[in-house]
Amino acid sequence: MNRLPTPIFIVLGLVIGVGLGLAVGWVFWPTEFTDANPAVLDDGYRRDYVRLIADGYALDNNLAAAQQRIGDLGEDGPQYVLAVLIDMILRQEDETSIRRLARLANDIGQYTPAMQPYLAAPEAAP
Repeated sequence: MNRLPTPIFIVLGLVIGVGLGLAVGWVFWPTEFTDANPAVLDDGYRRDYVRLIADGYALDNNLAAAQQRIGDLGEDGPQYVLAVLIDMILRQEDETSIRRLARLANDIGQYTPAMQPYLAAPEAAP
């Protein structure tokens, strides 16, 4: 009677174990993140969150709620709003979004001369 060598059983056991582990972790019980704190979000998502704060502030003019949301970004929240604004200006992104974010930054006490053109009312086309 021919027996298979022991290393084949070890490799076979490892392959089956890894396969079952991946199936359980990705298919049957995947990790679900809910109620994540904005301070721990990836930079791209934090930028989106800041834009959403500015859009919400443009709609409801509720400065207290906007400051609360900015505070959720962490200690550097107001400075981060200004950094996102400067980045948007340098990248020449959507002017409406820049205007909203410039107004929010100005109202929370963050100012830079680069945002001055976006604080003035847009000129009407003739």
